[in-house]
Amino acid sequence: MSKFLIAALLIIFFFMQIIFLNANDTYINTTNITYDEENNVLELAENSKININEANILVDRGIIDYDNDLIQIFGNFYLYQELNILSGKNLVGNTKLDNFTANEVSYIYNSDLKIDSDKAQRSKNIVYFYNNFLTPCELEGYFNCPTWSLRIDETRYDIDKDKFNHYDTFLQIADYKVFYLPYFSHYGVKAPRKKGFLTPSFEYNINGDIGLITPYYLPINQSNDIVFMPKLILDGNLSFFNQYELNTVINSKNSEGEILLDITNKKLENNSNTYSSVKLKANQTLNKKNILSYEALITNSVSTTRSINDDSETFEDIFVRLDSYDIFYKTDNLRAEISTIEALDNTNSGFIPLSPSIKYTNQKLTKNNLTFTNKIYVLNLKRNESSLDKPSENNSIKFDNSLTLASKYKNFNTYNKLTLVNNVGNYSYQHNSALNDDIIKSHIILSSDNFINFNEFIKPRVKFVTNLNILSDNVINEDSKALTFNYQNQFTESRLYGNDIEDNTSRIIYGLENKTLLLDQQLNFNINQSYDFKKETNYTNQINQKSNFSDIALEAKINFDNLNFNMDTRVDNSQLDKKEMNYSLDYSDIFDISLTYNETDSKAFKDLSSDTQSLGIEFGKKINENMSFSFNSNLNLKDNYSPLKQTVNLVIFDECSKLNISYLDERYDDNYNTKPNETVSISFHMDYLGFFGYEQSNNLFFDEPGNFDYGP
Repeated sequence: MSKFLIAALLIIFFFMQIIFLNANDTYINTTNITYDEENNVLELAENSKININEANILVDRGIIDYDNDLIQIFGNFYLYQELNILSGKNLVGNTKLDNFTANEVSYIYNSDLKIDSDKAQRSKNIVYFYNNFLTPCELEGYFNCPTWSLRIDETRYDIDKDKFNHYDTFLQIADYKVFYLPYFSHYGVKAPRKKGFLTPSFEYNINGDIGLITPYYLPINQSNDIVFMPKLILDGNLSFFNQYELNTVINSKNSEGEILLDITNKKLENNSNTYSSVKLKANQTLNKKNILSYEALITNSVSTTRSINDDSETFEDIFVRLDSYDIFYKTDNLRAEISTIEALDNTNSGFIPLSPSIKYTNQKLTKNNLTFTNKIYVLNLKRNESSLDKPSENNSIKFDNSLTLASKYKNFNTYNKLTLVNNVGNYSYQHNSALNDDIIKSHIILSSDNFINFNEFIKPRVKFVTNLNILSDNVINEDSKALTFNYQNQFTESRLYGNDIEDNTSRIIYGLENKTLLLDQQLNFNINQSYDFKKETNYTNQINQKSNFSDIALEAKINFDNLNFNMDTRVDNSQLDKKEMNYSLDYSDIFDISLTYNETDSKAFKDLSSDTQSLGIEFGKKINENMSFSFNSNLNLKDNYSPLKQTVNLVIFDECSKLNISYLDERYDDNYNTKPNETVSISFHMDYLGFFGYEQSNNLFFDEPGNFDYGP
């Protein structure tokens, strides 16, 4: 056999195996192909494979008639593209496949949604399914059938909009017909944001009314959308209009930030008035050095829980804040803020301030381990009225300048710090100008924090704090309200927050930080106590400390595999009685549980009138692959173990649906006759029948499948 004949046979062999069509990567792969040159018809044998870009069609046999723009598949065909699969019998259509019909069609959309149809028909960008079955659930699911499915006379699918329209539909739960829908629609997973209802929920107030919440989502454009959340309450008279609530959330997002507007309108039972609240919250990045944020609340609402408050109070709560970075140095920060809380319909507003302020902070670290920190705080606080202890206007400027030196010598570490605190201001009283006053307050804090590393387990620690008072006027306390006693706070330069009240004593704090191996686990244990050189001070008076020695602060932490324990305790310095105890225990393995115990003795703080004890419990358990249970409770142990708040949640779920059943019980032990509340809420979510918040880029069938314009 000549070399020429061998070469010709090889060419014919490969030509019959793979025929490339056009220049768009479209080809046919088959072991038996016939081309009728006279009629321009290509005949495909069994198991022929057509590939167009990323789309593949596997056919039993068929023909492609180029002159008549016809493709016809005899028997079975199998079409797949990325996560979408279409199979069926006897497909007839044009060569672009934007028009076709097929019988006994099975379609899997996004590797999830399954449609079985007696007949499918495509006309341009619309696909029709007739007498079909639809579900995203496993066909052999928990009930040996899909958890839910739809039996539909006709489905109309818009490819461009990725939208399904269903006509004459029965919703089936575990193969049982539940209710009939003459028409409804939903979107797929690659559709842009579309308007539609979100997952509804029911609320049932025990010994009360039934509420139905039906959220509705409305996109405005690419950056803005609205969510309407009407809550209709069916009362004992079977009326939805005696009381209701409408919550509207408008959200605007862009690459620089977000603006959120929350509007709530509420009508209470047996009340002709409608009460409204408007909340505005925004955060915008102006440039790489400036961030603007602002919040606002305007409302005329009344309390729906406290029975002694029947009148509305109209007020506004607004703040605007600008954070600027790297103003003069790379590590500085400037915060300018203006805030106000004002009663709009109440002239007695002596305790309602308007408060513009500016805070500036910078920090500089030198090569010789010196750290300079400077803080400046400018405040202008205005009230409509004044009283003996509240001026109508408070102007102040506060300086906090510190210098820190860190050094180490062998096993000895020390941190020395010098802080200068100045407060200059003036007070104006509208009702009595004789009370007007100018104030100057200045003091120096010297501290030395020393650590001795005996070994890797024991670290004694001693800190010396010296408070030197230079000038001291009577300053009205506007920002030093918070109070605490614990291990960490004992080691701070000032145990009081803010600069209005001075921690006016020198003291020594000594402690021990210990790391010990216990059952092959590391136990961290810290203990400290302070000695104040003065007995009666601003801080010790607030914590009821009668001697120079403070109470003892302890904290501990240990982890045992899936078990974590933390302790923060305050013990009396003489009797060793507990004054404060805070314990937390977390376990996560077979189930999840978190216990939080808090106990405070009435003698722990000056303004505490009685002992308190509370226990917080959080429990969660995945019962099986389709069910989980959780419980949350906050118990007041001083009131017959009465729960202040507890919730029980049961979630039943599978790959295509989720049922949430929740019970909420709220009770109060205040002096405002607060009404208890018990609510049961139920929501059921089914995939594809609600709004989708994610996207993917797969095509349904082919938007641009390429040309089947084959030929010689």
